[in-house]
Amino acid sequence: MDCKLVQQKIYRFIYGECDAYELRKIKEHLDICNQCRKECELIEEILGQLKDGLTEDPVPAGFKDRVLQRIHAIADEG
Repeated sequence: MDCKLVQQKIYRFIYGECDAYELRKIKEHLDICNQCRKECELIEEILGQLKDGLTEDPVPAGFKDRVLQRIHAIADEG
């Protein structure tokens, strides 16, 4: 597998969506290609940081209604 193909499939690889053949070929490529391996590691790091930054705090009561009211007010202004 070449770099271009690995880069096209890297998110499927990271998210565990590859079939066994793709998984093996991508792992083989990452074992020999420093550039693709570093890119994969960077993407995994960024995705991990994004995931860690997400909170499951509930949305405040009435938030949806306030947003919709503001959208309608802006639309009425235009």
